[in-house]
Amino acid sequence: MSKYKISLDLPGAWEKEESTYIEVDGTEVTHIECHLPDDKAQKDIAIVDLYSGAMPSDTTAADEALANYVDTVGFDETDPEDFDPITEWPFAGKKAYGFEALCEDDSPMRLMCIEIKSGILCILNICAQSDEKLTEIIELVERKLRYRSDN
Repeated sequence: MSKYKISLDLPGAWEKEESTYIEVDGTEVTHIECHLPDDKAQKDIAIVDLYSGAMPSDTTAADEALANYVDTVGFDETDPEDFDPITEWPFAGKKAYGFEALCEDDSPMRLMCIEIKSGILCILNICAQSDEKLTEIIELVERKLRYRSDN
């Protein structure tokens, strides 16, 4: 598989931390965490948590979204048998699969799994103070997210 470089350069007061780690199966994962602090409220206006690495074999972005749903939200015994929590959205000319939920502080969040390049999975978890801010941050990330081959 080809190597790639990922970048997410957000403007202004955004703070960013980048790291790389190796999963148990040997997959190299890039993690970029960005947050937009609100110093007056002493909490974040928005958080972007991005994970990127090789798409696991025998799976799809939609499968990964469902696995994240199970880990994050979980199914309820009141859910109908045919309940499908996964939504499809357009993102950067690709199909993103995921769900919306509430963070621990009741702020809205969206998790999206995208095969951003062939064989490369990007998992985006975006949380913001309001639905309007969430939409604004998703659009910002879509404009600023870059992948390029290192070959």
